[in-house]
Amino acid sequence: MASNTRTPESCIYEFLNKEFVGSKQYTMDKCRWSLFRSKKHLETAGFDPMPKNIDAEAFMYLLTEAWATLAPSYQESEYEYLKRYVKYFGNKVPDSLKFEFPQDMRINVDWLTDEQYEILLNCPKTPLQDIVIHLELCMGLRNAECCRLTLDDVHSGGMKPYLNVRGKGRGNGKYRTVRFHYDTKAILDRWMEQRAKIVAKVRAYNPAWRDPGTLLITDQYKNKPDSHAFAEHSGSLDDSVIVPLREQLGFHFANHTLRRSFGRRLFHAGVPIETISKFLGHESTMETLKYLGINLDDMDAGMSKLAEYDRKTLSNKGSK
Repeated sequence: MASNTRTPESCIYEFLNKEFVGSKQYTMDKCRWSLFRSKKHLETAGFDPMPKNIDAEAFMYLLTEAWATLAPSYQESEYEYLKRYVKYFGNKVPDSLKFEFPQDMRINVDWLTDEQYEILLNCPKTPLQDIVIHLELCMGLRNAECCRLTLDDVHSGGMKPYLNVRGKGRGNGKYRTVRFHYDTKAILDRWMEQRAKIVAKVRAYNPAWRDPGTLLITDQYKNKPDSHAFAEHSGSLDDSVIVPLREQLGFHFANHTLRRSFGRRLFHAGVPIETISKFLGHESTMETLKYLGINLDDMDAGMSKLAEYDRKTLSNKGSK
């Protein structure tokens, strides 16, 4: 049984000293190096590196972004070390995660099909579900970025309305500007109307209540109304939005699914990779290309476009 440790470093050393008794020093060192690498990645991206608090989104960040350039066998090794480590401290998140590590490409990742995309957009949703799905699926925000948005980050006036989005990174993270989608104004107005109702209800019960100032707030307790900001990486936003919709619609998706689907739809719409990279808050277009996961269907579409272009431009018009 793990003892009550207070820092990620002490957790790592406790795990090593308890679980690697009798192991070769090199074996223990490999695990130690791996766990400290993962810890650094998580801290840099703004995740909590304490083993009990490493959630599904943090695992997906490591697998799809931090480890994206690694060979599949190396990815699997990093993942297994981290999985064993967090489970030692009672974290059961890895039990609910299913990953495959192919031999010749990066890990399998998921996107919504066109049919699923349309179903999710058009299904009945609460105002909170509507705005969160919109922010992630139609504007490419991470789950944590949705939680961080403040009322002051929303600039809905003028000819070019936008959001100031605080992304990953140390300290306060890096900001980027995301222009409104063509449906953002209507969906935002619906949520702001609902938000005002929540605020009025809570203040009627507790006049001393202070608005946290975040765009998204909870709506808790019928008899003793209360509200607060959604905590980053806590799973509370998932519980209110993603989980009920998954059960309602009957197909699986997570926050990263929606964000990836947004990037791929931009790609298939012909948006330049440099622009997609800025939408997603990536450091480079190389990171974006890995994130989009260009596959055989994309290659088939590319060959079809090449054939069409050749038919239009080559002198031998009769050639196929």
